[in-house]
Amino acid sequence: MDYEKLHNITLFENLVDEELERVLQLAFIKDYKRSLTLFFEGMQGGIMYVLIEGEIKLYKKNKAGDEIFLATISRGDYMGELSLIDDDQRSATAKISDNSRLLVITRKCFNDMLYKEPKIAAKILLNIIKKTSQRLKTMNTKIIKLEEKYEEKE
Repeated sequence: MDYEKLHNITLFENLVDEELERVLQLAFIKDYKRSLTLFFEGMQGGIMYVLIEGEIKLYKKNKAGDEIFLATISRGDYMGELSLIDDDQRSATAKISDNSRLLVITRKCFNDMLYKEPKIAAKILLNIIKKTSQRLKTMNTKIIKLEEKYEEKE
C-alpha cells in the first residue's frame, strides 16, 4: 500500500509508516463499483469507511420518503466514525458515485486497536474529535443562517 495516500488523509496525519502498517493489519482495503449502495439509512452501523480513491454521495429521506442529497464524500475523507463508538443506526444512505477504494475499519478492529495499539488508537481518536468538532461548527453556522432566513420571512 502506498503510505503517501494514507498520510494525506486527516485521520492518519500523525501516524508514521509503522503505525499505518499496523492499522492495515487490523483493517482491510476493499474496492467498490460505481452505483453500489454501501449502506442504507436505518441499517445498523459498526463500520467506518475511509475513502482512499473515488467518491461517495450521502442521502437522507424526508418525511415523504424522497431521498435528499446531503453531501459528497471525497478522497481522503471518512464516514461512519461514530458507529465505532455507539451502537446506533446509520443516519443516511451512502451510494458509491464513482469506482472507489475504501479502507474498512470494523468496530472489532477498532476495539482490537484500542487494546493492542492504544497509542495509534489515541492518535486516530484525536483526529476524529478534531474533524467532528469542525463538522459541528459548520452545522452550527448553517443552523444560524437557516434561523436568520426563517426570521426574515416572518
